[in-house]
Amino acid sequence: MHAIWLTVANSLARLSTASPGYAAAAFALYVVSLVIAGARWRGFLRALGGDVSVMRATLATLGGIAAGNLTPSPGGEACRIGLVRLGGRATWREATIAAVWDRLSELPPILVLAAMALVAVRHLASGGRTPVIAAGLSVALVIVGLAVWRVRRSGFALAGWRERLAVDRVRPSLFAAGVGYSSLLWLQDFLRLACATLAFGVVLSPTKIATLSILAMLGGVVPAIAGLGPVEGGLVAGLLAFGVDLPTAAAVTALERAISYGFSTSAGAMVIALMGGRSVWSAVHERSGQA
Repeated sequence: MHAIWLTVANSLARLSTASPGYAAAAFALYVVSLVIAGARWRGFLRALGGDVSVMRATLATLGGIAAGNLTPSPGGEACRIGLVRLGGRATWREATIAAVWDRLSELPPILVLAAMALVAVRHLASGGRTPVIAAGLSVALVIVGLAVWRVRRSGFALAGWRERLAVDRVRPSLFAAGVGYSSLLWLQDFLRLACATLAFGVVLSPTKIATLSILAMLGGVVPAIAGLGPVEGGLVAGLLAFGVDLPTAAAVTALERAISYGFSTSAGAMVIALMGGRSVWSAVHERSGQA
């Protein structure tokens, strides 16, 4: 018990040494990412017949993140759709299909980050850290299995997918623009993690930063509120594997999650309240009852 409290105290002391400049840059990058995400979703919404402003889509995205942080995963997406419908002209179907395309556009940049992460993993393996790699791959396989299980449980079927996703209304140029927005979004995630590490004097290679980004994403897939626990554990484990000491790894993780979880939850909750939270939840529950 004494060792645990000593680690916590050392981590808090390390957190207090964070560079204000890099911490502010990490926060600013996250705020910019919300606007990018809102602009990306709005593009798909307009193509499907919705009429929503970038600001409305951005605020709905922030509210959806907060809802996802406080409820099981479907609640966040449903809240995002409900919020965008309150102040714009978009049906449930339009908003839902746009949300699916919104997520699909993230696949190319994620694959790029995954390829970069593999380079870092190979470096660790060549450095005699095979047990660490084996444990990490085992956890990754479990996470992928859980993701597949969740998709199958959602009832998604390939039959009729063209009609369901309104493929004929989403032009290749629009999807390419969505991929561009997603690339900017993941670049922001990459730069934010870099700022979080630099805030404590930790300099990591691009491939290692990409690995941390992938670990955080995979942690968010694990069934948990906002990925709390898996995300932090993945980031700390990744930093330790890259040679960062425990207090510093915990401090980096705390700074990153204070922004991506703490700010998004508090600000998003305010957005939900100001945009008519009761109406949103009523609409979400009504829609769930019809499903």
